[in-house]
Amino acid sequence: MRGWAPTLGGRPLRYRLPFFPLVLCALFITLGVAPGSAAPPRSRSAADSLATARTLTRWGWDAVADPGIESRQRAVRDLKEAIRLDPRNPEPWLALGRAYELGDYGDLARDCYRRSIALAPRQPDGYMELGMAWKREFLRTLDRAALDHAVGAFDTVTLLRPNGADAWLRLAPLRYERGDLAGAAVAAERALAGRPRRPAAPLAAACVAYRQGEIERADSLFAMAIPRLDPTLRAMFEKPSWVGFGGAAVPAVGTAPGEAAPAAVTDPWAGLDPDPTTPQNEARLEYWTRVAHAYLLFFDPLRPELDARAETYVRYGPPNQVELNPAGVANTFKFAKDQPGRGRALGQSEYPLDALVWSYPDLGMRVVLHDRSLTGRYTPASTRDPDPLSVPDPRVLAKRGDLLSLGGGRLIISTRPPREQRLEVEGMVARFESEGRPRLLAQVQAPGSPGDTLWARWVVLDPAGRELARDSRELALSACDPTARRVAEFSATLGAGAFQVVVSVRDAQRRRGLFRDTLALAPASRGLALSDVVLACGEPALMVSGSTVRLEANIDARISGRQPLVAYFEIYRLAADAGGLARFEYEYTVRRVPRALTGLAKLFVLPEAPVVSATSREAVQVGTLRRQFVSIPAQSLAPDHYRLEIRVRDLLTGAEVKGATEFVRE
Repeated sequence: MRGWAPTLGGRPLRYRLPFFPLVLCALFITLGVAPGSAAPPRSRSAADSLATARTLTRWGWDAVADPGIESRQRAVRDLKEAIRLDPRNPEPWLALGRAYELGDYGDLARDCYRRSIALAPRQPDGYMELGMAWKREFLRTLDRAALDHAVGAFDTVTLLRPNGADAWLRLAPLRYERGDLAGAAVAAERALAGRPRRPAAPLAAACVAYRQGEIERADSLFAMAIPRLDPTLRAMFEKPSWVGFGGAAVPAVGTAPGEAAPAAVTDPWAGLDPDPTTPQNEARLEYWTRVAHAYLLFFDPLRPELDARAETYVRYGPPNQVELNPAGVANTFKFAKDQPGRGRALGQSEYPLDALVWSYPDLGMRVVLHDRSLTGRYTPASTRDPDPLSVPDPRVLAKRGDLLSLGGGRLIISTRPPREQRLEVEGMVARFESEGRPRLLAQVQAPGSPGDTLWARWVVLDPAGRELARDSRELALSACDPTARRVAEFSATLGAGAFQVVVSVRDAQRRRGLFRDTLALAPASRGLALSDVVLACGEPALMVSGSTVRLEANIDARISGRQPLVAYFEIYRLAADAGGLARFEYEYTVRRVPRALTGLAKLFVLPEAPVVSATSREAVQVGTLRRQFVSIPAQSLAPDHYRLEIRVRDLLTGAEVKGATEFVRE
């Protein structure tokens, strides 16, 4: 049939273009079909609608993962269509809520999560997403009601999935922000024991353990957790915050552990331990706790970069007060437009922003953070002139001996425990001699009833930080106040030099306190010498037992009522005659401590006459060492600040030595 063509009268029939439409129309008329009409549509089954909805939901999740705006808009269209086709499926509502959250439509997102919960009230996914949405709202607006809603949603997840780890891990920092430390501890422990195992769970447990005073457990948990973290997050712990974060993204809470830890490097915290009596470095633990809490609180898987809030928290700790857009702080910024090529300003445009103010009155500073995008993403305030209040006040740092300032004030750590764990400890250090060598005596006191148990540890360090003495013991009843105070005494015989003395005290409630002092011990002289003069409590006869003295120091250096002024000192190397007898006399004088004078007053004010003065009778003893108590009636002294002066004279050689101490008459 190849080459066949229709003929008419033996001649080939040639078609013209208009002929084909006529033929087609005739064919349609014959078949009974109108020209231009489509074939009748096939009815869609319920299974087809569900399959299409599942496909659209999958496309919606994929589009949500794409950061482009067009992809997000496409995701919203696909997910709305999926909801129309399958209105009983909660998953499209979850995906649609995520799309709205990425577009900063928080109210719409929470509505979507509520619709998902209504469709599947016993499924935890909707509650989990709703809790995260409320947490973002709280961090952005500081609304305490949003915090309560977030905690409530996560609590529901823990009821539906009690052995899961994720909801407990989210709850721990939020309960702490509500002031519920015990609840935060429970959440952290459940996260640590839950499934699946999350690398951040030990961080939460360590953070809460440190805040509860469990120093040893916190240190062990941090040591276990940090090497297993993702390298980016691990670097935040291993590099002190004055290096800065640099805007690096960090892994999500619960991501798999990263690579093996790098080779050991020099410890940046060496020599910065505020409590060398313990094997743990409390300054490093404080820093690690700040990093852990900042990560657990401010990390958002939707925006995995920690902002200026986290860095500020790590540098200075929790603020005393946080305010959003307070009065007197600008909540707009101006942007100047320049004319291209000429450098001339065409005008200024003003845009709104959110200003977050973190106040640190103890440091004399306040930190202003700006959210220019109005999405909860904060950066340091950018101003034309540096704000002097944005850094710690140098005058405050100079007065605060309990603050560790690093990096020029870019990292401030208190050497004292947190206020709720703080145990007020007072102490004194005195210099004596033993067998011709300097002997150091330290006593500390802490609040405690007769039924309380307290432990003390002390350590003596040389200027290079080497340990020279260490000991520990339980505190005993105080002779000064046996119903409300406990005391402990330590001593060590050392060589001449400068030393640092550190004594720590802990009680059964994990409260802790610290006493530190520095002093220099001079080499023992060849002639007459006098120890430090130490004020004592109680009756001197009760402190002497044979040839030993159990000194109970009046650490407060205060007397009141009819209480006498009791002082103790030791005299060394008295001269002895042929019979081995030493003869000496001592004199004590009590004077008011003059108030500081300035200007010409220094020239015209005469020294004040002694208030109390007495000379002892000649004392004779066998031996060259004298341990001496002095009891001085003080009832006649008016309330004031006084100085007790002791002068000792060897009657055989005529040598004299002097000592002094100060006290307050209440």
